[in-house]
Amino acid sequence: MRLAALPDPGVPIGAQVRVRMLRAPVNPADLLSLEGRYAFPVDACAPLGAEGVGAVEAVGPRVRDLKPGALVLPLDRGNWCTHRLVERSALIAVPPGMEPATAAMMRINPATAQLLLNASGASRGEVLLQNAAGSAVARWVRLLAERRGVELIDIVRRPDPALPRALVDGPELPSAVAALARDRPVRAALDCVAGGATARLAACLAAEGRVIVFGHLSGEPIAIASQALTGRQITLRGFSLRPAEAALGQEGVHRLFDGIWRLAEEGLPPLPVGPVLPMTEAAHALALARQGAGGRVQFDLSAE
Repeated sequence: MRLAALPDPGVPIGAQVRVRMLRAPVNPADLLSLEGRYAFPVDACAPLGAEGVGAVEAVGPRVRDLKPGALVLPLDRGNWCTHRLVERSALIAVPPGMEPATAAMMRINPATAQLLLNASGASRGEVLLQNAAGSAVARWVRLLAERRGVELIDIVRRPDPALPRALVDGPELPSAVAALARDRPVRAALDCVAGGATARLAACLAAEGRVIVFGHLSGEPIAIASQALTGRQITLRGFSLRPAEAALGQEGVHRLFDGIWRLAEEGLPPLPVGPVLPMTEAAHALALARQGAGGRVQFDLSAE
């Protein structure tokens, strides 16, 4: 990774919006991109930054609904910069009153949680599993599952004082899940860890259950007994936010965020902010993000 001075993006035309970026978190997808482990090709010369928030500086003549000063979330990548020109259709307007530090973390995790729950097929009264239960996505899954009447069983890789009821992953996980499920079938599991964790989740599921893999925290290839697939007809599938949003189309994505903002009005889950650093300290910020800094590391782009 290197810092580079890019040309000023210029004046917006047509339906473009000139955005002054304010905050940009270091998302796990950014770390995977830097390590060459991201699931999709990444242009090595393009700015990084899977999420971020900025303020409108100017709009093109075809933009009628955004005014200078309004906060917006770019839907595409490239947010680790000071200024951007973005098409209006690729921006989500942030509700008035939301702080930039909070808004910066609203692009990926709530949408991922919402679409993961949809993909799980879990309905009211059914049981759903999720590992990496201390993650930011997991907080949103808990909030949304409660509103849907889905019982969620949290799983962690090591005891977490913040989640005293969570099960610790290991060989005894299937029996521990069965005791909590109380004879109700477990229909689906959300897997952010992969590796051997995938097999342990699959062993917890009822016949014809599904495991949805959306993360790679273990850094290991998925391991699952073929008998789980052939004998119990377990379905294993992957999930990534960008293709899921592409399937929704632009109007569908904007409707998705309309629902997220309504949810935010009712109260957000804890969204801890970690260290906030200027882009000139990018190496330090990335090191802190890899260590797990107790909250999402953010770049303060307004300081550049």
